[in-house]
Amino acid sequence: MSGMIHLLNEYGYITLFLSLMLELILIPIPNEALLSYVGVLSFHGKLNIVFCLLAAEAGAICGVTISYWIGYKLGAPFFRKFGHYIHMGPEKLDRLSKWYEHYGKVLLIFSYFIPGIRHVASIISGVIRLPFRYFSIFSYIGVFLWTGTFISLGYLLGPEWDKYQGIIKKWLVLACIVIGVLVLCYIVFKANKKYIKESALLLFQSVFKRYKSFVKIKLFIFLILVLFVSLFTLMVGMIQDFLSDEFDPFDTVSRTIIFSLFNSNWRGIMSAFLFFSSWAAFVAIGLITVAVILVNNTNKWLEMLFLALTLSGSFLFSGAIHWLFRFMLSGKYIVSDFPNEQSLILIVFYGLLLMMLIRHQKNYFSGAVLFFVFLSFLLAYSVCGVYIAHINPSDLMAGYVFGAVWISGMILSLELFRLVSLIKENLKNSIVKNN
Repeated sequence: MSGMIHLLNEYGYITLFLSLMLELILIPIPNEALLSYVGVLSFHGKLNIVFCLLAAEAGAICGVTISYWIGYKLGAPFFRKFGHYIHMGPEKLDRLSKWYEHYGKVLLIFSYFIPGIRHVASIISGVIRLPFRYFSIFSYIGVFLWTGTFISLGYLLGPEWDKYQGIIKKWLVLACIVIGVLVLCYIVFKANKKYIKESALLLFQSVFKRYKSFVKIKLFIFLILVLFVSLFTLMVGMIQDFLSDEFDPFDTVSRTIIFSLFNSNWRGIMSAFLFFSSWAAFVAIGLITVAVILVNNTNKWLEMLFLALTLSGSFLFSGAIHWLFRFMLSGKYIVSDFPNEQSLILIVFYGLLLMMLIRHQKNYFSGAVLFFVFLSFLLAYSVCGVYIAHINPSDLMAGYVFGAVWISGMILSLELFRLVSLIKENLKNSIVKNN
């Protein structure tokens, strides 16, 4: 990067033009930093910002255009044979080609903000024979937004760029993640548009037109929805308190109460109780939950699917949360165990078992007893975690809340799927009966 800055200081607009052009012909150059530095130089009057924008955009347009025609002329057979040398083997090519056939026009606009994607976006467009008029419109818009954003940021921040570039980079990465999630949701919706519309219509009719049908299920879904919204609100509040470093009084008071109520005589029992958060215990609880689903034999394949998604997804959810906190708060003193991973996973595994036990209970008293036992279990684990494992009470409670948000959201999805399947079955039986 220092070499590029030296060339930029010496040759200015020519260096900017060539670096943008070469990067977009599969030569990795960290041009976000370069574009921002160009903006800083423009602020100090060493370069003209208008000429910088024109040089950057012209270089990028030349680069993407050349890449497009390289892909167009060489075609898919060439990249299937030699693409693995530039990390574009047959599997990656097929996957990217399918995406670009369906969503290429929109993806081209945002792809230039994502390192690794912008380098191949134009070539893929050529390989799949995306019409050049469409390619030029959307890719040139993306190039304009990309170059303009970073040059403008460097110009606006001026000498403060070094101070804020880390923060800006983090928020841009976060914005790209959000955009990626939205794009993924759009892809899922488009792939299942007919099913989603049909299910939404059936749910609407069931709620607002057939008041007396499936009353118990609707009530259960409503309660789960209220629980999910309440827990999500609590989770957001806990994140705000965590960022404001407002948990110290809560941690101090909680530790004082626990260490005043229990002494070293409890250590053996508490250490043994922590076994419930071990991998062996989680595996056992997962198998017991599978057995409960099979014994109940009600929508068992649907429940098995959601069991797998909920349990595996809890690890991904926990990992993503911790990565996000570390990434966004790097350089600050933060507690790396917020939210506590073990308590998050624990409430998901045991909470899902509780739900499967209660869901098919006809005796409400038994369900209430099971729920009370579950709350007592969580309280006991909290005491043991703080006393033996020295977990911060706030981290442990955050683990419970984050895990509860995940599991309540998954249960809500499960019950909606179950209601849709029941409505469809009921309609089918009505049609058969009428005929």
